Amino acid sequence: MHRFMVAPANIQNDRIILEGDDLKHLRQVLRIEPGDTVFVFDGSGIEYEAIILSMDKFRAIAQIKATFQNEAEPQTHVTLFQGVLKGEKMDLIIQKGVELGVHRIVPVITNRTVVKLNKKDSEKKAERWSKIAREAAKQCRRAYVPEVTEPISFDESLLKAKEFGATLFLYENEGKKCLKETLKCYTINKIEDISLFVGPEGGFTLQEVENCKDLGYDIVGLGKRILRAETAAISVLSIIMYEMGEISI
Repeated sequence: MHRFMVAPANIQNDRIILEGDDLKHLRQVLRIEPGDTVFVFDGSGIEYEAIILSMDKFRAIAQIKATFQNEAEPQTHVTLFQGVLKGEKMDLIIQKGVELGVHRIVPVITNRTVVKLNKKDSEKKAERWSKIAREAAKQCRRAYVPEVTEPISFDESLLKAKEFGATLFLYENEGKKCLKETLKCYTINKIEDISLFVGPEGGFTLQEVENCKDLGYDIVGLGKRILRAETAAISVLSIIMYEMGEISI
């Protein structure tokens, strides 16, 4: 099954226009021709089955044969507030986060964030990360593309977390409150919008942890071993999705 993502503006009545990189992939790699069937989604959760009507070097036009709601989307909406990491670690978290069903990713500049970004850098990073999210959504058959925002400050992220039904804050020195018991409370109370905070290299500072405690957020530990930030984010997203019934084994 060949899947393509298009902007909503490229869907008009019962026609879909494919262009740009998708057209190149459709023509030169997949060798798709008029009469072939493709699946298209617009990033909002709607998917289309369509038949290619015509194609030239500028665009392909497909006719919609069926419209349906993609059933791959989790009911639990998790927003990941991720301390910005160096190199390709953020790319990995975004890719795997989308595959696991994350709803939104918000990069956060914390006290221990090593990466320094100005406004232009932030815009370029967000554009790159959004592209990774789109490709991951296509690959794992999601019809919704999680938003990846520009980096925000830690204080801003704490304010945004107030919008959610529950907030998990990972802290390596938390020895009393465990993730399993906390998530059990979430399932009992049927909480479907969760924010998850994961720190950068070096983790969160004690003051940042105290700020979260003051707001009543759930500070949780992951046991005796210290995980890398990228390992923690991917692991906890997997655990949340499993405990909330979004992953079956």
